[in-house]
Amino acid sequence: MYEKLFKSLLYPLYEEKIAGRNTCRYVRQYQGQAELSRDQLEALQLQKLKALLRHAKEHCSYYRDTWNQIGFDPEQMVALTDIERLPILDKETITANYEGFVSSAHRGANITKATGGSSGAPFKFELDGESNERRQAVMWRGYGALGAGLGVKTLYVWGAHIAPVGKKTQIKDALYNYFYNRKILNSFTMNESNVGDFVARHNRYRATAVVGYVNPLVTMARHILDHNLTVHRPETILTGAEPLYEFQRELIEKAFDAPVYNTYGCREFMLIGSECKQRNGLHVNIDHLLVELTDEQGQVVESGCTGDVIVTDLHNYGFPLIRYRNGDQASWSDKVGCACGSTLPLISAVEGRKLDVIKTPDGRLLPGEFFPHLLKDFGAIKRFQVIQTELDTVQLKIVLNSGREEQELAAAYRLVESNLGPSVTLKPEIVEDIPLTASGKHRVTISAVS
Repeated sequence: MYEKLFKSLLYPLYEEKIAGRNTCRYVRQYQGQAELSRDQLEALQLQKLKALLRHAKEHCSYYRDTWNQIGFDPEQMVALTDIERLPILDKETITANYEGFVSSAHRGANITKATGGSSGAPFKFELDGESNERRQAVMWRGYGALGAGLGVKTLYVWGAHIAPVGKKTQIKDALYNYFYNRKILNSFTMNESNVGDFVARHNRYRATAVVGYVNPLVTMARHILDHNLTVHRPETILTGAEPLYEFQRELIEKAFDAPVYNTYGCREFMLIGSECKQRNGLHVNIDHLLVELTDEQGQVVESGCTGDVIVTDLHNYGFPLIRYRNGDQASWSDKVGCACGSTLPLISAVEGRKLDVIKTPDGRLLPGEFFPHLLKDFGAIKRFQVIQTELDTVQLKIVLNSGREEQELAAAYRLVESNLGPSVTLKPEIVEDIPLTASGKHRVTISAVS
């Protein structure tokens, strides 16, 4: 009942009349665009891209100067592939030339954001008001298709405030979440001693949908299964913020007796793609973003090949991010079409951050997702982290499951050593805990080797 009231009356009243935003119009717009053919979507992409590039050249000194040097003129664009002439951006370039990315037409009116980053180093960027409203609308489209849309009673196991907040902020947040029909459990505060309380709060709230970081949901699932608990069954569970491996999906589904769907995004763009109920891969929101996958030389890769994720936000006119490398790697699916009817293209998998790749002197490249698969069947290992500071040395930090046999670790060490090869020294260490990153995520691998 509340869901219908929220979608038809309360949300439009709040967004349009009180907040003065156009989010509802964009929600309707993106829902309609979901019915377009692939050719229509790509034509819309090109139209939006050309408009963005014209704006960037006129109002952003970095783009104007850089493009003049290479002789690039947005007016001469005739195909989406023409953007491949432009250099790929990274965080360091943006930080070093920050003011050159701020649109002169939006200076002082933008919303400023920052990412914690996988290494904990903050990255600052901006976006204009329309961009913020549109990314909210795209998120609601993706979440809505999976049963966690506007007004649905939802439990978020998500990162919230780290530093203490005042009573006024607490009351404001509580009212805001009550209005949206949701409850937030701060995953930053979860540990082995209080995970049972998170499960109990899930049972009390009895949400229709659960949205959460992957590892906190895995921690809850293991607690449920280890203690043979009966828990409330939501209708749908959405994961995000961290890579979801199939064994983790199976574990969460077994514990909660509910289907788990993966989403993919980052703070710079919010929702980039999400699974549909067919779970054939992640549908990419190409009517909102331009996403490319490139090799280390910046050349676009073919379907089935892994590449760096390069994103252009087609609506952030306040601080255009054009061909921005976000640090993730992924591969396009070779599937043509989807049984769900969506014409949005599919990414088969997001395969971990580029910095997570472990390299060896004999030329092996072990991606971040390799180690969770390698060690998932060792019951003695509760959590682990692989750290590479030198090409020939890898640390393996392990948090043990209580009551497990440590002898099992010898087999795990041998397995890791055999995959690293004889040229790498493995240094295992049993630790009490592995800290989360500044953005509240568990980083499986860390490599300082370029």
